[in-house]
Amino acid sequence: MLNVVYDTNYTQLIPQGGFPYFDEKTLEAQQVQEELATQEASTWQTGVATSTATPNDGSSNKPNEKEKKEKKPGFFSRFFSWLFGNPKKLKQQDAKKAAEQAAIDAAHKDETLTEQIKKLIEMPEDQYSDKMMTSELRKHIQKIEKEYVSSLSDYKSHMAPSYREVKPQGINLSGLFGKTYYAHNYPSYIDFLRTRDMMNFYDKWDMSWFIYPEEDADIQSMLKRRSTQLRAEMNESASKGITIDTEVELQYRDVEEIRQKLASREERYFETSCYISLYDKTEEKLSEESKKLEQKIAGYGIRVKPAIQRMDEGLNATMPLALDELGITRSMVTTSLAGSFPFISNDLIEQTGILYGANLQTGSLIIFDRFSKKLPNGNSVVLATSGAGKSFSVKLEIMRYLLLGIPTIVIDPENEYKALCEKVGGTYLNIAINSQQYVNPFDLPPKVEDVEYGKGDLLRTQIMSLIGLISVLIGGLSPEEEALLDRALQSTYALKEITFEQDDYSGKQPPIMEDLLHVLEGMDGGNSIAVRLSKYVTGTFGKLFNNQTNVDFNTGLTVFSIRDLDEALKTPAMYNILNYIWTKVRSKKEKRLLVVDEAWIMMQNDISANFLYGMVKRARKYGLGITTISQDIEDFAKSKYGKPIITNSAIQLLLKQSTASIKELNSVVGLSDAEKQRLVAAGIGEWVLFAGNQHVAIKVLASPFEKEFITTDVK
Repeated sequence: MLNVVYDTNYTQLIPQGGFPYFDEKTLEAQQVQEELATQEASTWQTGVATSTATPNDGSSNKPNEKEKKEKKPGFFSRFFSWLFGNPKKLKQQDAKKAAEQAAIDAAHKDETLTEQIKKLIEMPEDQYSDKMMTSELRKHIQKIEKEYVSSLSDYKSHMAPSYREVKPQGINLSGLFGKTYYAHNYPSYIDFLRTRDMMNFYDKWDMSWFIYPEEDADIQSMLKRRSTQLRAEMNESASKGITIDTEVELQYRDVEEIRQKLASREERYFETSCYISLYDKTEEKLSEESKKLEQKIAGYGIRVKPAIQRMDEGLNATMPLALDELGITRSMVTTSLAGSFPFISNDLIEQTGILYGANLQTGSLIIFDRFSKKLPNGNSVVLATSGAGKSFSVKLEIMRYLLLGIPTIVIDPENEYKALCEKVGGTYLNIAINSQQYVNPFDLPPKVEDVEYGKGDLLRTQIMSLIGLISVLIGGLSPEEEALLDRALQSTYALKEITFEQDDYSGKQPPIMEDLLHVLEGMDGGNSIAVRLSKYVTGTFGKLFNNQTNVDFNTGLTVFSIRDLDEALKTPAMYNILNYIWTKVRSKKEKRLLVVDEAWIMMQNDISANFLYGMVKRARKYGLGITTISQDIEDFAKSKYGKPIITNSAIQLLLKQSTASIKELNSVVGLSDAEKQRLVAAGIGEWVLFAGNQHVAIKVLASPFEKEFITTDVK
């Protein structure tokens, strides 16, 4: 190949772009042109010298002053001055640049090279100038550029090692030491998460799998012979009164199970090869890391061996060459192969959404959008013991979604969200006996967008909701009492000129609980309900449910606090607030978050639990994502609505669990052994995130500013 000068301008030779190609004729023509150009330049310089020389004709050697002033430089002098610059001006410019550079060097003489680089990087783009660099920094940049260009030109050294030395116990690739292992034995059962943990082994290593499908007929014949052999061994032991070997019995069961599944086409049979090549800079370090890898894999019952005396073939087997030169295979059926498939990702990264934390296995960031169309809904459930960091994690999620412009509503039983609400300029509503903020349960719901209503439909919906609330308030209703209450509610609304015959209730004030009480007292058989309901009108709890609504939520974050309520009132209060929120949410479809903290309170009553379950089930239709939080996992899971709420939440955030609760949680969610161990041993702010079919272990990441913003720790 001909040598080409790479800094030559070949633009005219390749007007269409691309890489220039030069043959010998082209190079010869170029050399001739360069020689002619050199000769012309010499001629021009000679001509300039001749024209400016003093004539030797006997005349005076001293030109007069007038000629000296009028004399102008010739064409070639002006041309070369334009082409190469005026030497005098160039010297002046160089001197000026040197002075400026000396001033810059003096100003930064006390700064290290690292400090100079950092200062320039952090400088705003509109203030940056190349003139601000010191001589030291310029030399450093030139050195780095030279090394970069040199490394690019030496591309062959990056594609292949300069040498490799094959040893019985390993291989040396240009100073990088390697060792290849092959898998030769597997247990009868392996946790499916093993391949994820193996893939996250922190070191330089390659893994390759070779899969060879087998003919079912041949395998069936082989398995039949093997089953007969094992059965004969078991019969012989039984006839001699010898205890049957457990391993033989287990092999027999496995063979028979595989034969049955192959016959029913539930499984297929494969021969597979698994190879791992591990690399490190020194043989001592490689030996140390090899032991760690062997121990990690052995923890799953898999047996691996080094490919002694065959390291060269082992290296080729783990390269992207599709060459199985070792040829060490192991039989697997479809299920085992699917569980062994290592090329899967347990990272959760999307183009939209918020940062949830860092992957505990890979260290990568988890960026996820709970409103993604990939999920069936935007609901989530957060289950953890007290002090595991669930409130901190949820508040961090709320704050980051607020930055995306998604409004959030919170039902707060413990006043944990008050500080956050005040800092973000939200609305804090304290629902209590001595509070001046009320939600009237008799408010009529607004019409839902894109829904056609008949006469009285809105009123019927509200009466059904009120029957549920009053049933929670007075401790249940018989079927007869429900029918009586239905008539009483219709009469109560009729007193305010709200009937089933109307289709527009705008401008009409709804009744309050006191109006219903008066109607019940005047009805036959209504006295029993009226007596039980009276404490919510004229009794101790009269203010809570017996006033017109004077609250609203139009800010980014709205918090309903029920901390100051009596325990007996928390369930009906949450029911009433949720019903109010639900009517508002349904009136306008947009992305919103609703956080129900300590949701086990709603699970204490079947009616309120059913209402919460109904919201979770229908939330997606209205753009609502419901976050259900509970620390009392046993009570939550034991409710007949607890498990449906969890299963209807596309996202489950599981934090630290007690050994007692992990069993109940496993019956609802379904955890692997590895996930159980991780949750029991989890630290504060460590989760296992279930998002659809993906399970990811996460550590919450929050900036110091965010921590100060949302922490609930008592100092």
